[in-house]
Amino acid sequence: MTAGVPDWKLDGFHVPRYHFDLVDSKTVTDEGGAELPDDIQALDVAEEIARRLSKERPELRGRHFAILVTNQDGKEIGRVPLDILH
Repeated sequence: MTAGVPDWKLDGFHVPRYHFDLVDSKTVTDEGGAELPDDIQALDVAEEIARRLSKERPELRGRHFAILVTNQDGKEIGRVPLDILH
């Protein structure tokens, strides 16, 4: 389990790994990532991370922070701004 997210295991299927980085002008890298079934699930996890960070670290709001979601190949899947979720 990474960042409170369970690693999904599907027998006989390749499960992609996603990374969730906190970004503004710099990136705080997610070293482990999480195995999830698809991009939609990864974006849902990013929203939950953004909500939690916005609640636990209110000083990050209003400073253009976002959760950047990338797949195992480094391709950007999407971004979830912390500001829109509080």
